[in-house]
Amino acid sequence: MGVASGRIGELVARLARRHERRSREHFAEALERAVTEVDSPLRRGGAAVPVDRAAVAEAAPLLIHLAARLRAPDSLPTEAMRLSRLLVSDGAGPLYGRSAHRSEFPPGTLSRCVRETLAVCDPRALPREPAELVEHLP
Repeated sequence: MGVASGRIGELVARLARRHERRSREHFAEALERAVTEVDSPLRRGGAAVPVDRAAVAEAAPLLIHLAARLRAPDSLPTEAMRLSRLLVSDGAGPLYGRSAHRSEFPPGTLSRCVRETLAVCDPRALPREPAELVEHLP
């Protein structure tokens, strides 16, 4: 019975790693898509919740930095994954806007949320200066 449970444990661990890699890639793509959407024409209608263009434009370097961190091969703390998931999937959160003309959140809220997530990833790697952020832009 010990050998079988060991194999099952290995299988579960491998599936968990694969799921985490897919989730990280999905979150990174969503953040990059939000940044790209800022410059695309505004579309009306549809089921998709639009990004808060002003907030995303202001936080764009941080969002790109977080996307790069999500794609990095080293592990992420569970809390960083939770915050990334919340940022990307919460349609009422600071990444998204219900109005094309005004934000539901005070200025800087999205940047603070992204900085919080990056700090959980690795507080030593958090860029402090805007110039450090620009280096990560494609």
